[in-house]
Amino acid sequence: MRSWLNYLLLPAFILYRSFIVFKNFCYDKSLLKSSRLPCRVISIGNLTFGGTGKTPTVLYLCKFFQIREINDIAILSRGYKRKTRGTVLVSKGEGPLEKWQNVGDEPFMMAKKTKNIPIVVDNNRFRGGCFLIKNFNTKIIILDDGFQHRSLYRDFDIVLMNGSSLPSDYSFLSMAPIREGWSSLKRADSIIFTKSKPKFDLLKKIEKEKIFYSKSITKSKVVFPKNIIRQKLKKKKIVLLSGIGDPKSFEKIAKQYECKIVGTKTFRDHCNYTDKILFEVIEFANNVKANYILTTEKDWVKLRPLNPIFPFVVLKIQLKILRNKNIEKVLEKKLSLNLSHAPSKYNADKS
Repeated sequence: MRSWLNYLLLPAFILYRSFIVFKNFCYDKSLLKSSRLPCRVISIGNLTFGGTGKTPTVLYLCKFFQIREINDIAILSRGYKRKTRGTVLVSKGEGPLEKWQNVGDEPFMMAKKTKNIPIVVDNNRFRGGCFLIKNFNTKIIILDDGFQHRSLYRDFDIVLMNGSSLPSDYSFLSMAPIREGWSSLKRADSIIFTKSKPKFDLLKKIEKEKIFYSKSITKSKVVFPKNIIRQKLKKKKIVLLSGIGDPKSFEKIAKQYECKIVGTKTFRDHCNYTDKILFEVIEFANNVKANYILTTEKDWVKLRPLNPIFPFVVLKIQLKILRNKNIEKVLEKKLSLNLSHAPSKYNADKS
């Protein structure tokens, strides 16, 4: 059943999609121009308003390149909901240089999880890219959430799609929270299905469009506290806490730990947690006699500075592309790269 909120938001969705259709028309007819950086640009994006796993995919690509000894890479994001403006250097490749409020929760988290990869946020992606090239001699920029940002030329466009979605979800009048409709997939060089195996109807239509696609799986593990192992959560009473784009997927992953979910607290994506919110969540957890509050790395970035006085468990969500030799060949051909180096033990992921 569709949420009544989706019905209320439908006029706003249609207005936004109309603007996107008009903007795409202008780019397609060369009425608007895309600026080109003197380096390769890979865009990771989607057709929806979040919840498809862009951040895990960006981190996967970073690791993908680094273990093949391609190290002159960087991440460029707009830094959604940050308090700053202009170009901000998030990391030189050695951890965050700013508070999360100044760069956005996801770039801050990526800075904590990567090494030797500079990260910049800038609403003007061309300007941010120029900064990376000038200061770090970057050869490959991974553009986070870049599919709709057509003012910057990209060499390879990856679109993420939730495998549980239906082709009808991407119609212009759909009540699903989409940014663009199905026709926009003609700009994609590759589609990666995330969250779950693609439904038959979705896969059949993608194959008809003759777009290269990959399937992925989601893995998870406890990263905080260090002394908690998977077995310790079995049959424990858990309250789920999240402010992400796809809370249902988080709940699905949590259930794999065979814990007893006694309550759920879900907030809007990119929620700015406060002492008041945290106090209410902890009070709720105490009332339902929970052993732990289970949350995501993205949420923990904003919760940890508040020093919560309750046992928290933090899940790390990882994405792995199946048969990555296929996407390796496509990237090699499209970007004129040599990816023949045998994967090394080098790991882009700190945690």
